[in-house]
Amino acid sequence: MRQPSAKTVVGLAVALVAGGFILWIQLAFLASLGTLSLGAATFLSSLTGTVDQITGGEYQGAEADFAKVETAASRVTASAQGPHMSLLSTIPGVKAAIDNWQHLGSATADIASSTGELLSLFGDLSGENGSRKIFNDGAIDVARLRELPPRVAAIDAGVKSSAEALAAIQTTGPMAGALATVQAKALRQVAPVQEAINVLVDLAPQLPDALGANGVKRYLLAIGNQAEMRASGGAPLSLVLVEFDKGRISIPIKGQTSTQLFPPMNANVKWWGPSMNPFFPANPRKAPMVVTNTHPALTFAGREMAGAWVGGDFPEVDGVMTLDLTAIAAVLDSLGPIQSAAYGEVTGDQLGKILLIDAYQQFGQSEAEARQVANQQLLDDLLTRLLSGDDLVTAAKAVAGTAPGRHFQVWLRDPDFESLILKSGAGGEVVDPGTGDWSAVYTQNGNQSKVDVFQQRSVLVSAQIAEDGSARVTQQMNVVNATPPERPEGPPERIGYETSWLKNAYIMYVPDKATNYVPSYPQGFAIRSFKNHQQYGRGFANDGNGQKIVRMVGWTPPGGQTTVSVSYDLPAGTFGGDGRPLVYSLQAEPQSLFINSTITVRVTGPDGWEPESGAGMKVSGRTGEVSAVQDAPVNVTMGFRRS
Repeated sequence: MRQPSAKTVVGLAVALVAGGFILWIQLAFLASLGTLSLGAATFLSSLTGTVDQITGGEYQGAEADFAKVETAASRVTASAQGPHMSLLSTIPGVKAAIDNWQHLGSATADIASSTGELLSLFGDLSGENGSRKIFNDGAIDVARLRELPPRVAAIDAGVKSSAEALAAIQTTGPMAGALATVQAKALRQVAPVQEAINVLVDLAPQLPDALGANGVKRYLLAIGNQAEMRASGGAPLSLVLVEFDKGRISIPIKGQTSTQLFPPMNANVKWWGPSMNPFFPANPRKAPMVVTNTHPALTFAGREMAGAWVGGDFPEVDGVMTLDLTAIAAVLDSLGPIQSAAYGEVTGDQLGKILLIDAYQQFGQSEAEARQVANQQLLDDLLTRLLSGDDLVTAAKAVAGTAPGRHFQVWLRDPDFESLILKSGAGGEVVDPGTGDWSAVYTQNGNQSKVDVFQQRSVLVSAQIAEDGSARVTQQMNVVNATPPERPEGPPERIGYETSWLKNAYIMYVPDKATNYVPSYPQGFAIRSFKNHQQYGRGFANDGNGQKIVRMVGWTPPGGQTTVSVSYDLPAGTFGGDGRPLVYSLQAEPQSLFINSTITVRVTGPDGWEPESGAGMKVSGRTGEVSAVQDAPVNVTMGFRRS
């Protein structure tokens, strides 16, 4: 057999080395792509999880997800490194792709770093990361509070810089597909990080002054009783003054509104309120404190409560916060039960029944003072626990979670801080969105009964839309006085908390663009007009914001029901039409009832049109119907197509 020549052997060796070299580069490159894909996928999902946990107030969960973020970011960075990448970068046309791959790794690392700073800040605020707490033992660490604005600004700058670097990466040429996919997903996922920090960017500079770092700040906390409703919340039957002074938190004044703070029994006080509030015909006002939140919007009611508080010879406040038993129940759910000498163990699930139902049965009208003392002691015990230290942040998170249903609301005297509250949705604002349809309906107790706790409400919005995008709409509010049949009917005058009768004012808005609006109500009911305020006719008046509001009043017996409604036209183009898609839309506002209202929206299209099916929608011919629980603002969109 003929032996291969030396030249052949050398050639084969070179070929093997070259082939091995190429195979090594290919395998190493494929490994880098795999590391990039795996690292990027884990990074993006864990980043989303981290931000969701932070915004949800779960530090431990956020910490666990962030550990995955850091590991994944390291993988993405490492995927662009190595001798094979250095060699590939020498190939014409490939260097730019490798450079951009490395930029992607750097941007990912920077995003992880900024998210870590955000998590650290959250840990400091919540006191769950083992460091010195900002809120501790009923006091605020003012020095650490002042550190918040620059820390937040630094995190914000880091997130913006990372996002800009990510957006600047060129995804053309070799490997463009993989880079473009990761870049697009990363840009989408970094948006929630930016949103989370944007809230703090506006809030952090306000906090030191608002929490007394520069001098005393006072806030009136009104506990709303949902057994006796006002339009903007439960009747403020218990009041607490909270003071912040250079880190010290105190409660110098507290008590039952009607007997302890404004005796004898809801005494009238004088105060000046916003001149455009139609629920008060003149300034100065002269009325009891407990009727100050009659306006549906806290932007009015908060100012009235602050004014009446001063009218009772109490110190001026910088803001008003309202919360009801739904919000307090959420606190008990998060912290655990408390013990009451009068009621035993009180849990979140039991709280409403105990204070809104059982207490009125346990203590009769003649024992009203004993009931108020028992309720005040329960509230005092809860406040003592909250201000003792560790539970404050946990409780704040629980309360804030009830804000969409208006169970927690805030009005602030400082206009800059107030604007932040309104943007957050916790300001109790009642404003026509300016597009589509709008539903804002409220009940207001008028006979001091305590049967609103049993109120069962349903709202039906029926709309007939035309091809030009106009519509005829009827909003119908049905209220059942579902007082238990075994409960006595009460005194013949039907007044006070022992009666099972309900006298309600039914307050309903129509959209700003509405025309031909007309109310409808049962026989025996009446329109109660608003004196000394701009009138629109048929009982409608200016609510103070230029919006149309009507008030219908009447009695509902125990076990009975009442239906009131408003009908109106909306102009052409409101819902599209004339060549544009035909889409009905509605925003419906909640009232902070003890039992949530339900809303049904039933929309009928023009002849020859049918609704486009959506989740939870019932379709019958030209009509589509959806229903929802009103524990937050409800938004409905329903498109139509030619059949």
